[in-house]
Amino acid sequence: MIILRKLQLKDVPLMLEWMHDEEAKHIFQNNFAEIDDVAAKKFVENSFREDQQHFAIVDNQDDEYLGTISLKNIDLKNKNAEYAISTRKKARGTGANQKATESLLKYGFDKLQLHRIYLNVLSSNKRAISFYKKCGFIYEGKFKDHLFIDDRYQDLEWYAICKK
Repeated sequence: MIILRKLQLKDVPLMLEWMHDEEAKHIFQNNFAEIDDVAAKKFVENSFREDQQHFAIVDNQDDEYLGTISLKNIDLKNKNAEYAISTRKKARGTGANQKATESLLKYGFDKLQLHRIYLNVLSSNKRAISFYKKCGFIYEGKFKDHLFIDDRYQDLEWYAICKK
């Protein structure tokens, strides 16, 4: 069974696995390949605050870290937050990402009382876009040539889901 829990320092080696994955560097806006053990530990230590909450996606049977799922830029006044997810290859195609997303949306809408959860994604990341749509996120618009990654400008698409 897939559950969410707060990130722990023991998760760092497996976090670095997806961060340093050669395929992953082309689908993220940030250059995670530059993150080392020290930076990853610092991230974990500061991962749960009022304005940002990063959770570990884990297999409840053995507590194995499969990825990180987050609510960032939490705005309790306007009742919205930004969603993000990053997982190890091992978790992809297993249903873990969808279960984790369902749990995080429930947490955001029910516990934090958010009205809207949004995300942005590179237009070229078709697999992620398909996943977000499957989870109920609705396309809201595109920022043309918004980011300069891999020596070229790339479009950024915005999606959101509102509390039903």
